[in-house]
Amino acid sequence: MKEFKFKISGKEHTAHVVEHEGALEVTIDGNIYTVDLPERKPAAKPVVKPAVAQSAPVAAAPAASKPVAAGANTVTAPLNGKIVQVMVKVGDQVNAGDMVCTLEAMKMENSITAESSGTVKAVLVNPGDQVDGGQGLVELA
Repeated sequence: MKEFKFKISGKEHTAHVVEHEGALEVTIDGNIYTVDLPERKPAAKPVVKPAVAQSAPVAAAPAASKPVAAGANTVTAPLNGKIVQVMVKVGDQVNAGDMVCTLEAMKMENSITAESSGTVKAVLVNPGDQVDGGQGLVELA
């Protein structure tokens, strides 16, 4: 374990650092953070993720394009990400729980399902589209 002392805005802090396989565990003022060390590349910077949620959520960056408004019978994106696959087309019948598309967020694929049954009225996205949380993906009639 290594110990570092530093000041931020005049306040002294202590960091305890323990190296694990491909990652660092950093404890600062009782808060534990895991720092993933990507493959060693000259320009690569470590990615910092809190191991224990200790701070308030960070507001999302503004979207580059305006998302499609979601209606009462619209399947929406639960979070920002990229559409990987769309499993339905206009006219398809879906039941509550049926998967309508796959969304990649934070390097994980998420199955997006219909919350209610209906007929696909419109598909609002295509594979490769970047979407915002709450954006409409598939509209049901």
